[in-house]
Formats: sequence, structure tokens, C-alpha cells
Amino acid sequence: MGGASSRGRSWGPGDLTGGPVDQVFAQVRQAVPGLAIERLAVTRASDDDNVYFLGVGSVPDLVQFDTGPGGQPPFLVEAGHRVVTSEVAEAVATVSAGLGSGDAGSGNDLP
Repeated sequence: MGGASSRGRSWGPGDLTGGPVDQVFAQVRQAVPGLAIERLAVTRASDDDNVYFLGVGSVPDLVQFDTGPGGQPPFLVEAGHRVVTSEVAEAVATVSAGLGSGDAGSGNDLP
């Protein structure tokens, strides 16, 4: 397998919303080696495309991350449980834990 799924497109370090979610993703990328982010692709302009799927290695959907328009809070993080926050640090910690890194500095690599 490989490539983009029909659900979305790869969201790399150069892809920015201009909102605080950019800080969240930048910090998680530093903390979690092998992070992959995919942004939901929508077919109609009225649909919400502020949904991201985060994974590591061969496990693509460990965390679902929703934002307001333009990458603004509140952030809804779903990784086994739901967390709603407007704080970048809390979002980073929740995403990192959901990706299996425990604390943001552990550097735990998943297969």
C-alpha cells in the first residue's frame, strides 16, 4: 500500500493553515518521529475540511484532529477518548499520547 487515500491528502510541514494548529503539528512532528498527517479532502466547498488524521509508520489513523476554520481552536482530539481544548500545549500532549509517544519527548518509534 502507499500514497494518499481517497479520504484526503498528505499534509506536510510546508502546508499551513495560518492558525494555531500549525504550532500543534510542528511540535508533534518534533516529538514523534515518522509522523504522517492527512487532511480530509471534501467534494463541496460547504463541507468541513478541517479534519486531520495522524499516524505513525504503518498505522495511519491513530488520532483524528478537528479544528475550527483556518486552523483555529477549539481543537477536538480523538485518540481512544475525546479531548476538546483551545490550548496548543494540551493538544500537543494529547496527540503525542494518542500516537503512542507517552510524553512528547520520549521518541518512541512504532513499527
